[in-house]
Amino acid sequence: MLASFTPPSTIENGLAPVAGCVVVDDTRLALERRRTGLSLWESGHLAEAAEALSAAAEFAPDDAGILRDLGSVLWATGRHEEALQPLARALEIDPRHLQGWLTLASVAHAAGRKLSAEHAFLAALDLAPDCVDAVTGLAFLYFEAKRYAEAAKQFEAAVAPGSASPHLWACLGQTRQLLGEFAGARAAFEAAARAAPQEASFVQKHARARFIETAISAPVDAAIEAYREAAGNAADDIEAVCRDAFQCLAGFGHVAGAARLAEALLARAPDDPIIAYHLDALTGVQRERAPDAYLAACFDKYAAKFERHLVETLGYDIPAQCNALLLQTGRRFENILDLGCGTGLAAPHLAALGGALTGVDISAGMLERARARRRYHRLFQAEATAHLSSHEETHDLIVALDVLIYFGDLATVFDLVSSRLAPGGIFAFSYEFGSGRDYSFLTTGRFAHDPDYIERLSRGRFDYLADVVTTVRLEANAPLEGRLVLLQRV
Repeated sequence: MLASFTPPSTIENGLAPVAGCVVVDDTRLALERRRTGLSLWESGHLAEAAEALSAAAEFAPDDAGILRDLGSVLWATGRHEEALQPLARALEIDPRHLQGWLTLASVAHAAGRKLSAEHAFLAALDLAPDCVDAVTGLAFLYFEAKRYAEAAKQFEAAVAPGSASPHLWACLGQTRQLLGEFAGARAAFEAAARAAPQEASFVQKHARARFIETAISAPVDAAIEAYREAAGNAADDIEAVCRDAFQCLAGFGHVAGAARLAEALLARAPDDPIIAYHLDALTGVQRERAPDAYLAACFDKYAAKFERHLVETLGYDIPAQCNALLLQTGRRFENILDLGCGTGLAAPHLAALGGALTGVDISAGMLERARARRRYHRLFQAEATAHLSSHEETHDLIVALDVLIYFGDLATVFDLVSSRLAPGGIFAFSYEFGSGRDYSFLTTGRFAHDPDYIERLSRGRFDYLADVVTTVRLEANAPLEGRLVLLQRV
C-alpha cells in the first residue's frame, strides 16, 4: 500500500464510517491505483507507475489484469527479473490469455531465461496455432540459440500465410543457408528481393545465394553469370563473392564445387598460400602438416574477427574446459607455455594458475591482440615445434589448444614437448577425433587423430590425467567431436 495516498472523498473511494472506524474497500482502492498507474505510465512516469500498480496488486493480489499491467510496466523500466513474477502469477490465474503468454515470453527472453521464453511461446501457440507473433518469436529464439533446423521450421510457418515481410523471408534464407540448404536459401532470398527490390542487401543476398547454388554443380563461369544477372547494379567484387562462396561450399562438404572455385581463385592469385593449401586438402593431396606460410597468412588475415567468429559463431570454449580440468589437479604452475596462443583466449585462465606465462604463435596479427591482453610475460612469433627446438627452457605446464589439428604426424611434437616438460609437468591439448588411421588430412585443411595413436605416442613418457570427449566447435553448424587431454610427464 501507499501510505501517503489520501482519497479525495470517502464515498468516491469506497470508504464508509462504521463504529468509529474506516472500512477499506480493497477492490475499489485497487482500481483507483491501477488507473493512477496507467495514467502515469501513459505520461512517461514509469517508476511512479510501477509503484502505483504494485500498490494495486497488494489490494488485489488475484487480479490477473493488474498483475499483467504491473509486469508490463516493470519490463518497460528494465526490471526484467521483477517483471517475471507478476506476469507468471497472472497466467496461473488466467492461463488462456494469449497476450499474457507473449509478454511473458518477451520478458523472459530479455531476462536471459531462454527456456522460460520458449515454454511461454509454445503455450501461446497451444492457444492460437496461427499466432504470427508466437511463431516469429520462437523462430528468433531458436535462431539465437543456433537451433537452426527448428528456427527454419518456425520461419517457414511465419511466411506460409503469404503476407510475410521481406525481412522474414530474408531470415528464412539466412537460416537455410546456415543449414547448408542452398536451394532453399536462394528461394527465400529471392522472395525477399522480389518483395523489396529497393533493398540492396536483399538483392545482394539473393545474388550470392544464386552463385552458391549454381557453383555446387556448374562451372565457375556459370555461377558468375547467374550472380551478375541476379545482382544487377548491386553486384559486388566478384573475387570477394568467389572467396565467400568457396568457404561456404568447403565448409558444407561440397568438395567438387569448392575445388573448382579454388582453382579459379588460384588462377587470379597463384601465390595465395591459403587457397593453394585448401585445394590440396579438397583434391586429396597428402600433407604431413600445415605449411608455415599457410598458417601465418591464414591467421594474420583472420586475426581481426578471430575471437568473435570462434566463440560466438562456432561456440568454441575449449580454454574454459581445459581450465576446469587443470583446476582439478589442485596444482600451481610456475612456468607455463601457451603454444599456438592466438589472440590469447586461454590467457586469463592460465594466468590465474601460476607464475610466468609465455605465449607462442606464428601469426604476427594474432600476437598483436594477445599482447593487448597484458597477461603474457613474454610472447614469441614462431612455429610451435621451431620454438620448442630452439628454446631449452623447461616448463611445468605446456598447453596446445587447437594446435595439433595442424599437424598430421605428431611424433616430433610429442618428442619436443616431453623434452621441455619438467618431471611431473603437464601437457594439456585438444584434437579432433579420427579413427581407422593414425591421422587423416581432412578436406577442411585440418588433421584428425585416432585416440589409439595418441596413446601410443604417450606410452612410457606420459601418464593420463584426463581424456575427455567433447565438442571442440561447430562445423557446418553441427557439433564436431574431439578430445581434451591432460598428460603428466613421468
